[in-house]
Formats: sequence, C-alpha cells, structure tokens
Amino acid sequence: MNTSDNALTDQPSRAQRGLAMGMLGAGALTALAAVLLIVGAFTTNANAGENWQPAGALGAIALFLSGTLLAVGALGRSILRARNR
Repeated sequence: MNTSDNALTDQPSRAQRGLAMGMLGAGALTALAAVLLIVGAFTTNANAGENWQPAGALGAIALFLSGTLLAVGALGRSILRARNR
C-alpha cells in the first residue's frame, strides 16, 4: 500500500508511458489524415461532378478527434513528468 511519502517516488510503468506516447502518435496521425482530407476537399473539381462535402466533413471530424487525442496525450505526458519529480 502506498503512503503519501512513497507514492510520489513511484516511477510510471512502461505501459503508462507507452499509452501517453501512443495517444500523441495517434493524434498526430489523425491530424495528418484530417489535413489531407481538408486539402482534398478544396481540390475537388465541381465541373467534373465531384463533391467536396464528404471529404470536408470527414476532415472536420478527424480534426476534432485529433485535437482530443493530442490533448489527452499531452495531459498524460505532463502527469507522468510530474510523477517523476
């Protein structure tokens, strides 16, 4: 059982560090996909019958998802750094 004295000296496990880094990585990949979808939405050719809405809507959803993943990963990383002090 951890007391307040030795709870601060516990090092985060590899799984905790991996989860925080995984969230940052997943957020970065999702942000990249969002940017590609939004760029694809702007490069559609309306004269050829292409529609920007599917790519634009998916890009906006992916942008919000990536922001959430990046925020959770950064928060987890800052918590793990605070535990190491």
